[in-house]
Formats: sequence, structure tokens, C-alpha cells
Amino acid sequence: MSEKNNLREEILEKLKSFGITGKDVYFIDYIPLIEMIWADGQPQQGEMDIFYEFLEKHVAHLNKMAGYSAFKLEDAVQFVAGFLKERPSAEMLKTLRQLAVHAGLFQEDAKKRAQFEKSLLALCLDIGASCVTNYPYGLRERFNADEKRCFFEIFDTFENRRVADISEV
Repeated sequence: MSEKNNLREEILEKLKSFGITGKDVYFIDYIPLIEMIWADGQPQQGEMDIFYEFLEKHVAHLNKMAGYSAFKLEDAVQFVAGFLKERPSAEMLKTLRQLAVHAGLFQEDAKKRAQFEKSLLALCLDIGASCVTNYPYGLRERFNADEKRCFFEIFDTFENRRVADISEV
């Protein structure tokens, strides 16, 4: 078995330990966005609007890649529901984020993967900037400190993807 197949199997096993199997493995790309939603401690309507708009586009894109309607929006919504109903542990989200950057879409095509990662990072910024928890907010407080920390942790994970060893996840 090739190193690439070994890595894929290892990722699938780790995802299975979190109860993520079948088509749901294609939805783990949502984890960084879910982290940003929770970064300030509460999901807010503006954040959710951005997130669900992405979900629709992502499912449509998955179906386009598959060449048929392999994925349903309802399945994606059901997948994320558990992550949005109650705040998952930071450790679980970090682990799933690390798995997502290794297993996500376009892993075979570096250019497409880079574009997708940039769009996810841009969505993280949009989510962070969409709502504030306290008004009035100061000049540098549109993003609170927790959102900034979360964004940079996500950014670092994407940047360090190539050097990270999946066995450390």
C-alpha cells in the first residue's frame, strides 16, 4: 500500500473514532468555520448566515466534482448540527481541524487546494468580522482576542500542513 493510501486510511480511522464515517468525511472541511463561529463563545445569526451560505455552495461543488447528486444539503446540515448545538471541546476541534487539512478536498491538486484553503480562511475572517458580542466596541475590537487567536491557529494549521506528521494528530 502506498504512503498516500496509508495516510488516507489513518485519517479515516481517526475520523471514525469521532463517529465521522461515510460521506460525512467530506464535511470535515467545515471544522475551521465552526471553530470561528464558537471563538467568541456564541454562534450569532450573521455568522450562521455566512456559514450556511458556504454549506450550500460546498455541497453543490461536491456534487459537481462527483458528477451526480451524491451529497444532500440536509446531510451537511445534520453533520454540523451537533457541532453547533453545543460547543465542542477545543481539543476535539483542533484534532478534527488537523485531520481536515490533511484529508480535505483537492489534496491531489496543490493549486486547487491552495485556492480552497484561501477561501476557507477568507470565510473565517468574514465570520469573525460579521458580529461582535459587545457594543460599543473599540477601534481594534471588531474581532475579539479569542477570535484573533482562533484565526491565527487555523491559519498556522494550514501553513504547517505540509510539515506536520499525521501520526501526531
